[in-house]
Amino acid sequence: MSDLLPFLSVTAADAPRVGGKGFSLGRSIAADLPVPPGFVVTTDAYRRLQPTGVHSDAAFVTSFAEYLRQLGDCPVAVRSSATGEDGSEASFAGQQETILGVRGLDAVLDAVERCWASLHTERAKAYRAKQGVDDSDLAMAVVVQELVPADAAGVLFTRDPLDTTGRRMLVEAAWGLGEVVVSGRVTPDRFTLDRDSGAVLDRRLGAKDVRVGVAGEEAVSDADRARFCLSDSELSRLADLGRRVEAFDGEPRDIEWAVAGGRVYLLQSRPITVATAADRETALRESVEDLRAKAAPGGTVWVRYNLSEVLPAPTPMTWGVVQRLLAADGGFGAMNRDLGAPPDPGLGALSAFDLVAGRPMANLSRMPRMQGAHPPFEYPFAALKADPRKALDPKPTLNPLAGGGLMGWLRLPATVWRLTRLMSRTKREAETFAERFTTEIVPPFVAAAREALARDWARVPSSALVAAVQEWTQRTLVDFARHSLKPTVFADLCWSTLVERLKPAMGDERARAAVGELSLGAQPPADAHLAGGLRDLAAGTLGREEFLERFGHRGPNEMELSQPRWAEVPHQLDALVRSGDGHRSQPAGATESWDRVAAEAKLTGTAKAQAGVWVNRLRTYLGLREAAKHYLLLGYAVIRRALVTIDRRYGFHGGVFYLLPDELPLVIADCYTDLAPGIAQRRKRRQAELSLEVPPVLFSDDLEAIGRPLPAPDGGDVLTGVALSAGTAEGPALVLTEPTAPPTEGGYVLVCPSTDPAWVPLFARAAGLVMETGGVLSHGAIVAREFGLPAVAGLPGAVRRLRTGQRVRVDGGCGTVTVLE
Repeated sequence: MSDLLPFLSVTAADAPRVGGKGFSLGRSIAADLPVPPGFVVTTDAYRRLQPTGVHSDAAFVTSFAEYLRQLGDCPVAVRSSATGEDGSEASFAGQQETILGVRGLDAVLDAVERCWASLHTERAKAYRAKQGVDDSDLAMAVVVQELVPADAAGVLFTRDPLDTTGRRMLVEAAWGLGEVVVSGRVTPDRFTLDRDSGAVLDRRLGAKDVRVGVAGEEAVSDADRARFCLSDSELSRLADLGRRVEAFDGEPRDIEWAVAGGRVYLLQSRPITVATAADRETALRESVEDLRAKAAPGGTVWVRYNLSEVLPAPTPMTWGVVQRLLAADGGFGAMNRDLGAPPDPGLGALSAFDLVAGRPMANLSRMPRMQGAHPPFEYPFAALKADPRKALDPKPTLNPLAGGGLMGWLRLPATVWRLTRLMSRTKREAETFAERFTTEIVPPFVAAAREALARDWARVPSSALVAAVQEWTQRTLVDFARHSLKPTVFADLCWSTLVERLKPAMGDERARAAVGELSLGAQPPADAHLAGGLRDLAAGTLGREEFLERFGHRGPNEMELSQPRWAEVPHQLDALVRSGDGHRSQPAGATESWDRVAAEAKLTGTAKAQAGVWVNRLRTYLGLREAAKHYLLLGYAVIRRALVTIDRRYGFHGGVFYLLPDELPLVIADCYTDLAPGIAQRRKRRQAELSLEVPPVLFSDDLEAIGRPLPAPDGGDVLTGVALSAGTAEGPALVLTEPTAPPTEGGYVLVCPSTDPAWVPLFARAAGLVMETGGVLSHGAIVAREFGLPAVAGLPGAVRRLRTGQRVRVDGGCGTVTVLE
């Protein structure tokens, strides 16, 4: 294997060794595209020399010097080319180092080492974590290329990301080297071109006050600021280059280019990894068509409820696996059958949830059928339509004749008998289930899961990895879940029973509040008490190793299989320890609370004793509800471990989570290379879906509400800028003039002058982005779209006009920022 490869020598077999950028440039120069000459320092050199440094190998330095000599005594550009970079799934825009205008052997070698080191910066790690890219097998190749002394440079999208028709190209350009455009340091000239003819459809003058050249940085003259940096003939040649590159690669491309002496050069080409406006329009249309086909004849209401709190936007693999938990023939259906309420057989593998533009939402027409083919209750469409707020916490209406007509009347006696029998059976189960769950069901499952997690997964054959995903999906989300879901049902039964017993003396509202007070004494068993473990970790009474032993399979967004667990990224605990409080007060004693409530409810003697049984049972099942999730997530962690091993083994860089469970056998059948285009398409489709606004309550007679912008509040201060990344977000503003460590709490709207890669850790926790400068193709805009952040730029003075803590709404499709308070 060679440490150095000229662009012209790069072949398809070299792709893993030269990284995304090196491979693209090698292919492009072989296709006679106008690429400046250069060579690649391969990943072989990185793996061999990075620990000790390039100067440690005299033979390497000698070869490197010869390659530089062949380029001539000229300044060069030294660019990272990490494995997985510039691929079809994630662009890695700006995440690793680029050093321009480097000259001389020692300086170029130092630049290579800077590129290697940039693979391990916090910004690069944050980007990879957000994109679900596995770190374990990443390596860094480096491109060394003759630097073009550009008169003007910039970026070209062969498909304008904000064009719904797909018929336009977008060019952004500035004087000198393109670094000022990519970094967002200037607001560039912007040109919209007809992609077939190259004709200029629209042009907008930017604020190009800085020029970077081979000799360094300088101010732009007033005359050059006032004129466009590209002529129509140069734009026509750029459009021609874009068409040639797109035809060669067979897909839309994001191109970096330069113009020098009237000639156009191709500096870099990568797939457009972000969803465009056309992708968004397609996702909207297909989402509406899908839901229209699922709507019930009498109308359907979808509501963001329950599941969406713990799984807001599942990847395809996660959603495919979780269906086994939710489905009528999965864990939820098995629990209902155990309790005497078998789901409608016609549902099969369906559940009560649908994906609505990438978000799980409860289908209230289907939900009753999870307890029978002819359920005696319903969620009436007309009543919820009249008051959508009621759907946010949906309560079924008892209607023994639901969906029946004459047959409903004929079924009425059987329905009443079934309801009575169901309630009696549930109460009997609640009396004894807690003991059986903790002594018979949990121990063998936990032992088997911990044994599985302790395996040496790197040695497990690929076929066994696929089998492990299938086995542990069944064991965890069907066999164990049929029991682990029951504490929630029994806790709800205890809650409602207590409310009914307290209501006669206390009234409905006070009775519900009192039961809430009584529930404060509930705690899971110590081995599953996550809140207590975090408190003790923060207080220093529980060591980190012991915490990870008990809770290492937990983590943020833990129902999403693509997200790492604390055992994999233990440094995430640092923020929890810093923000923790080891001296929180404990709730009032259980006996004291019950005595006080019983006195208020005028319960004495036998009545108090009987109600007290339900109080103890309530606390038991509330604790077991949390413990059940803790134990279930142990099995879930086994599923993730098998998937991550597959992902690493086949070099998917997180792509395995964009496959479906049924596609895993194709991976080990040597079809994994054929799956890459589908993975990229699903990433982009999910990104497009999640950019669509979806109301919390959606009605089948108004599906066009998907993607409909929310109206600005009355009296809101609206700032209008440049639309960068579609979608809306609302949250407190975080106004910064330079990047800092991200706050512990996410969900903020980041407001800043412009961005470079150092801001990426802040992107990872943001809900939206506002920049004073920057264009549609700047680093900030590209990464915002990859992260699904609504983003707006072109708001001079935004960091002065907005204050940290102000609530703002960003509409990245319209280019507006609304100050809500």
